[in-house]
Amino acid sequence: MTTATAARWALERATKAAKASAESSRHNPLRFMRWTPPQDKIHRLRAKRKLLRSGNQFGKTTAALAEVIWRCTGTHPHYETKAPPIECWVVCTSWQQAVAIMLKFHELCPSEWIDTWASSHFTIRNGYGKDNPTVIFACGSILRFRTTNQGPTALQGATVDYVLIDEPTDLDIYRELDRRLMRTGGSLCLSLTPVNRDCSWLWEMVEAGVVEEVHAKLTVDNLTPVGAVEPLRLQDNTLMDAEWIAEQWRITPPVFAPVVLDGAWETRPEGVFFKCFDRAQHVVPDAALDPSRGQIRWIMGIDYAAADRDYGQVAVLAQVQRQTGEKGRTREAILVRDTVVMPGVATNTQFAVEVLRMLERCGLRWRDLHEVHGDNPVTARWVLKSNIETMRAISREAGVGYSSLQPRIKNAKEGKLSAGMVDAGCRYLYEQMAEGLLLMHPRCEPLAEAFETWDYRRDHPAKDRIDALRYGLKSYIFPRGTRSATLLRVG
Repeated sequence: MTTATAARWALERATKAAKASAESSRHNPLRFMRWTPPQDKIHRLRAKRKLLRSGNQFGKTTAALAEVIWRCTGTHPHYETKAPPIECWVVCTSWQQAVAIMLKFHELCPSEWIDTWASSHFTIRNGYGKDNPTVIFACGSILRFRTTNQGPTALQGATVDYVLIDEPTDLDIYRELDRRLMRTGGSLCLSLTPVNRDCSWLWEMVEAGVVEEVHAKLTVDNLTPVGAVEPLRLQDNTLMDAEWIAEQWRITPPVFAPVVLDGAWETRPEGVFFKCFDRAQHVVPDAALDPSRGQIRWIMGIDYAAADRDYGQVAVLAQVQRQTGEKGRTREAILVRDTVVMPGVATNTQFAVEVLRMLERCGLRWRDLHEVHGDNPVTARWVLKSNIETMRAISREAGVGYSSLQPRIKNAKEGKLSAGMVDAGCRYLYEQMAEGLLLMHPRCEPLAEAFETWDYRRDHPAKDRIDALRYGLKSYIFPRGTRSATLLRVG
């Protein structure tokens, strides 16, 4: 046998082995998961009530879903669990979150372990569906996906063997779910980042030893799989090393960083929120977006406030361009071009006149706008401020029929009314600013002053100006029809 022939045969054997390994990984991903130390520790923890607490996108849900699959199939690798069939619940805070969790489960669970004929039909769009989404395992175990939108009473009556609560919930929900386990002597697991909801009750239970926890901070050790020599990588192959961690702390608002990065129990507002704002860097007279890099869209955000606020009525006009940066990552470049800031006592007509003048300064007409989002209605003693009243005033001043006015002003809070809406929007603005992707024209002095002074208080006079910018960028902060980006690749 010649050397070339031997080498070719060796290459063919290696290729076949790689294909076989990839095929096996596809059918049973659990066998090939590279668990990080916190994930491995929560798997080995035998406690009846346990918690995996960490920052956002740390692999908490993936680790917890592995527990669910192992228990439903009686294949837990570290200790004996109740023999199947059992009934298990995965409890989420909303339908949108539940669909994302269903997708993760579908990707993680070996297909041959599921009775696909008896289970709810799975689709990428709707997971296992809204009508009692259920997975039936081949061994007879039942897995149901539940949400807490309808309160604790909707969870009453059932007897369950195992419960996974993904992301923070309220004490009354926890208490009701805990009661579902009483007859079976079942177990409960929580996986969460303590954000967007009061978690003080859970903190107290951990301190009292009722719930045992694994707390995973954002460190290189916690990002390095057990037995590996280097930390995980992002989907774009970026190594999650000390340099990457330092960058995450730089671009994350200090008020959120301890919670969203290290999984701390509470935020600690201290001083100005937008600490990364620098007039020399972010207020640029000759800034312009390059049309060759992609389509440029004009957007506007409008905030209404009561008559007693000096800077209560605000409109912010900006340009947005989706740009593809290094490693193929797509981000938005934002150029704020102008603002209208008026006291809350200004009439709808006065506000409309100033908005149209702002558009004229930028060489625009109302119909040149791609999208406009406005605040919820505000009622003063003599006047109603709302998107409808603003559109009526603008159509009158522009000489356009109300029904013909395009674009319409959409409700910025519709569909995203949650405790985390403000937080998510402010984190988005902070990250864009820290990465040099948010600039403004000197005409936007009121907005610059707001960035320099807002301390995260809801009643701060600068908040209305920041809210208006957030509203205008709603479609970019909360894009529809897309899955949230995966920060950690755990397999």
